[in-house]
This record gives sequence, C-alpha cells and structure tokens, in this order.
Amino acid sequence: MSHVAHLSLQTKPGSFQKVCDRYHQFAEEVLASHPDLHDVIIVGNQAQNVIEGFGIWENAEQAASLEDTQDFANFLADIEGNLAAPVGRNDLLVFYRMNPKS
Repeated sequence: MSHVAHLSLQTKPGSFQKVCDRYHQFAEEVLASHPDLHDVIIVGNQAQNVIEGFGIWENAEQAASLEDTQDFANFLADIEGNLAAPVGRNDLLVFYRMNPKS
C-alpha cells in the first residue's frame, strides 16, 4: 500500500512565497534522487500563511528515511527563520488513488 508523508508549514507574514519556492526546490531534489517517491503535491493558503506538502511513496520506510537525509536538514535550516510554528509531520495511508489523465 502506498504511503503519504505530509508536511504542514505555518509561515511568518511576508515569508509565504519564499518558503513555497524553497519547498518546490526541495521537492525537485527529492524526486530526482528517490525512486520510491512517486508524486509530490504542494498546496498553500496565502491568506492563512499555510503551506502543505504531500509526498506519495511506495512504502513508509522510504518516506521516513527522508528525514535522515542532508537534503531534508538543509531544507529545514533554510526555512526555519521563516516559520511561525514548528513543522507539522503526519503519516497517511493511501486507500485509493485514481490514475491522473495524460
């Protein structure tokens, strides 16, 4: 069964776009180097300064291993000063996933 690693970021006022851009860069780096990561979706609510990311992995172990990488540590270090609250992390299971249209 697929696994979703979910990150929730509460940014400080004025930092929303900067964190979005850095999150996008981080997602591209991870997609390029982790074959078990299938998809990444990053969504945000600029009015509430909230950014959420969902990474769909083949399994929970691979998703959890990302937190032990230097890429993850660098990402957190780069955005830490722009966050209004600690990073939220959830682990979710995918019960059903439709195939995207081409």
